[in-house]
Amino acid sequence: MLKRIFLHLLLLVCCTSQPGFAGAREDGLKAFKQGNYELALNYWTPLAQSGDREIQYNLGVMYSEGRGVEKNIEQAINWLSEAAEQNDADAQFRLGRLYTKGIDIEQNLETAEYWLRRSANSNHGGACYYLAQFYAHGQGVPRDDELALRWYYRAAENDNTPSQYNLGYIHEHGIGIPKNLPEAFRWYDIAARKGAADAQANLGRLYFTGQGTEKDPVLAFVWFKLAAEQKIQNAKQNAQFTFKQLDKSAQQQALALLEEYKKKFLK
Repeated sequence: MLKRIFLHLLLLVCCTSQPGFAGAREDGLKAFKQGNYELALNYWTPLAQSGDREIQYNLGVMYSEGRGVEKNIEQAINWLSEAAEQNDADAQFRLGRLYTKGIDIEQNLETAEYWLRRSANSNHGGACYYLAQFYAHGQGVPRDDELALRWYYRAAENDNTPSQYNLGYIHEHGIGIPKNLPEAFRWYDIAARKGAADAQANLGRLYFTGQGTEKDPVLAFVWFKLAAEQKIQNAKQNAQFTFKQLDKSAQQQALALLEEYKKKFLK
């Protein structure tokens, strides 16, 4: 009888402990969003210590960026490593980036490459981009344009904007591969629509010259102008020059389209 009562109490503790953890998680998230990082830390630390992967990552971010706590790279590495060992791709990526940049920590490209590869193997777009950069520049690994291109594609397919821009540049200039202007246009267009200023400027140039796409001075002006709004060198002059080539009707069309595109594609 005593054994059964003990078992019942144990089950009661197990069943009631989870909502408490869930409540602490939500309360911590609410405090975090409100900028009350100290309160979030109080809620989250016990959860992280109990092995909560997402909360371990959150604490790693707080300590690495000094949000609500004194910046402490050692604590950041500790919590990020705990989450990374549980296959948290974001934690793996952040660790890889910390070791790549070597800010507040000794640069270690071998360790960086290890964590970035683990994250990239989970299709983390940022990690795939960093690996591509490693291969493109021979950083921490032997330079290999083919592997760089492969990782740029994988990053771009996982919504990484810098990789989408880089693929446009690689195909336009034929870096390690034959030039392919339609493919360059395709990737510039994708990146430009996500607000990438350099891609917008290059897209304007391709529309102006009719390379990789049909010549379209109206769209050339619009993309030049969007790039100019983001302070890209020469984009303002290119927009002014292109606008002067248009007749009055085309100018009105271009200005109307510009207002539409500003709402969609300016970040």
